[in-house]
Amino acid sequence: MPASMPMSPEEPAANPSPTTAVGPDGATRSISETVARRVWVAAGGRCTMCNRYLLTDDHTGAPVSIGQLAHIVGWTTSKGSPRGTDPLDVAERNDEANLMLLCYDQHRVIDHRTMWEVYSADTLRAMKRTHEQRIKQLTGLRDDDRTTVIRMVGNLHGTGVELSPQTVASTLLADGRYPDYTLLGVDEYEVDLRQLPGEPDGSPGYWEIGRAIVTERLARLAAHVGKENVRHLSVFAIARIPMLVTLGSLLDDTVPTVVHPKRRAGDEGWGWTPGAPDVDFEHRLLQEGTDPHQAAVLFSVSGTVDRGRLPATVGEGTTIYELRPAGVTPNRELIRTRESLDRFTRSWADLLAELEQRHPGLPAVDVFPAVPITAAVAIGRTPMRAVHPRLRSPKDEGSIRATWPAGARRAHSDRGIYAGAAEAGEGSGEPVSAGRTRRSPGGSVARRGRRGTGGRSRGRRIPRRRRWRPV
Repeated sequence: MPASMPMSPEEPAANPSPTTAVGPDGATRSISETVARRVWVAAGGRCTMCNRYLLTDDHTGAPVSIGQLAHIVGWTTSKGSPRGTDPLDVAERNDEANLMLLCYDQHRVIDHRTMWEVYSADTLRAMKRTHEQRIKQLTGLRDDDRTTVIRMVGNLHGTGVELSPQTVASTLLADGRYPDYTLLGVDEYEVDLRQLPGEPDGSPGYWEIGRAIVTERLARLAAHVGKENVRHLSVFAIARIPMLVTLGSLLDDTVPTVVHPKRRAGDEGWGWTPGAPDVDFEHRLLQEGTDPHQAAVLFSVSGTVDRGRLPATVGEGTTIYELRPAGVTPNRELIRTRESLDRFTRSWADLLAELEQRHPGLPAVDVFPAVPITAAVAIGRTPMRAVHPRLRSPKDEGSIRATWPAGARRAHSDRGIYAGAAEAGEGSGEPVSAGRTRRSPGGSVARRGRRGTGGRSRGRRIPRRRRWRPV
């Protein structure tokens, strides 16, 4: 960009007209108003490199134009023209494609002789293209693209986690949305569980207080939904599985909601993985219990839940089911597409309907999930309060004894989730009882046990009519 500012800010060209390009020696060249306007608009009035806003003074806020039109390829072929030896025709060097909007500091850097190789013409063209595409995408967002963000962060086995607004914004932008932090209060996050004691050993107090915090913060969402201030939700959560299930149980289906996954491989970012395979899921009977009022579900997705490590309360009287991927070994990279999560949710809904039919009057079901973030939230969100049994944690010596606080929406005093060793995705599989497998609509697979269901479950298409109400 031969249009760098003079080497001294006291020189007149330090604050040129918006239609003036500046060279490294302080010389200026007039750019047509049409071309200059197009460059300024395409850049959004911001520096292409540092994103500084160039229409006001940083300190006083006064409406002062502090941006500069900078040449990518110098406007002459002389020895002192930055990148001037580029084959671009001299007649085209004042065109929009060869001009970028910069602040004084960045302009001076790219035109310094020692930086010409670092900031080559191709490098600067790529910067211009990326910046202008981002501005176009951001300014093209509509009010309907606004989404209310829920960030829940907690410690994982004693290690704190972070989830910055910048990370959220970039993830949402890739989905064509922008964030609205309606629920953000005095805390750094909407739901912050990092300061709670007792997380490493899963003490009862940790779960009790944590659930109370989640419930209280989500109750604020109810008020905003009631006022129609919230039309879409985006969930970003990193916490222990029981907390994620609690979060899911408090999310309402009347508001479109997207739970964003945390990627483990590659860039460790957020979002679905393009090109990843869609995975089917099946549920199957592992053990036919003698007591129709006792049932348990093992979710073997991130890893296989080890039946040998189940609490003693899950004995011969308990009918045990397992929900797992169909034809694929459980692993942490399994649910990497939105369709895979949808299939997991449908399979879980099918199993809930089967539990309703095969175990009439079942008061609660013990759940043992080894699942990723998105599936954990889906486990809590899928059951219907008036139709399905509660999710419960057995009262035993397991590493997690979690119950939902009394008075929580669609919850009971003994409702909870048990993760145990399954939370780490460890353990080995067990033989599966004989039974027939059928594929349900949408790709999920339901496995009939010895009693059978005799066809589609009666309860799986009951409409959901949840409504927000305060805790």
